[in-house]
Amino acid sequence: MNLDELQSVQARERQSSDLQHLRSSFYQEVGEFIRERNEERARAVEDADDPFSEPEVRRLTDDIETAEGTVEAIYERRVGKVVKKASIAAAGMPVEDDGLTSEESALFESLVARIEDNRERVLSVLDGDAPSVSCSVEDGATATLRRCRVRSRTERPTTPTASPRTGAPPTAPVPEPRPPLGRLPTARRASAPPT
Repeated sequence: MNLDELQSVQARERQSSDLQHLRSSFYQEVGEFIRERNEERARAVEDADDPFSEPEVRRLTDDIETAEGTVEAIYERRVGKVVKKASIAAAGMPVEDDGLTSEESALFESLVARIEDNRERVLSVLDGDAPSVSCSVEDGATATLRRCRVRSRTERPTTPTASPRTGAPPTAPVPEPRPPLGRLPTARRASAPPT
């Protein structure tokens, strides 16, 4: 790993909307490169009479800052591409997922799973199949107790009963389930008034 390779990777990422193939250990190699430069700089600082004016210290500092900035730019550009690719994969379309680093591969798999899970939850809510939560509040001698229970959309709500602890009636009724929402209509864009 060296600065030329880093800058080459950055240039390829900028020039393409697709992810460029990288070794799975790319980020670990960059981290090791930066650690080595930091160790070299520390030795150069120890050996220098005036580290602030020492050319070797300045060169190594520039190399470290350039490497850190370059790898951060590479990461930012690539993570956007990984998110896009994960969204496509979660929609069930084929994607090529080779050429990812180990960190990007883990992110990709996590994003696909979360997007798929989120889609299922949203669609089940829209279809009226999502579980609902009902709560009742009971006043006790020293504290207020909130009881919540999750029930499916097909389960009928129970009739409120007296508190087993205090014998007092519940202070909040169990809400009736709402009818299914179905699919939400798409929003229409208002056309701009003529000028």
